[in-house]
This record gives sequence, structure tokens and C-alpha cells, in this order.
Amino acid sequence: MDYKYTYTYEEYSQDTRSYTVESNVKLTREEIMDMALSCDMVDGSTYSDKNSKATFEGIEYGDDTQTEYGGDEIKEDEEDE
Repeated sequence: MDYKYTYTYEEYSQDTRSYTVESNVKLTREEIMDMALSCDMVDGSTYSDKNSKATFEGIEYGDDTQTEYGGDEIKEDEEDE
């Protein structure tokens, strides 16, 4: 089915989740988000209602890994045991 409107929706954190939402009616931001987040997070997964269809396009993982350590004091590499 061809749709009149096409939207994209992405969520960012340590990764980017991408969705395409197609609709025969104009959608609000909240409606776009609701449609997108109704998809299972499996590449190509879709969710449809009467006028619209959302497709989960996939997850892109960041390439600048950042780490954080917490808890007790950590031994420095150059310390003697």
C-alpha cells in the first residue's frame, strides 16, 4: 500500500534506534512516537493500524565506546602487588 505521508523517528542513547512511519493521515509527534514504539525491536518488524504503518529499521551502535568504573578503589596499573 502506498502512503501519503512518511515520517522518521529515532531515539538516541548509546545506540540509535530508527523507525519509518507511513500514514494516510497527518500524525502528531506523539502519534509518530506511539506508532514507532509499538514495533518489536527486530529489524523489519512492523506495526499497523487503520491508517498507518511503522517499521523498525534497526539499531546502529556508537563507535566511540566510553567506559565508567564505580565501586571500591581500583588498583592502578603501575602499582606493585
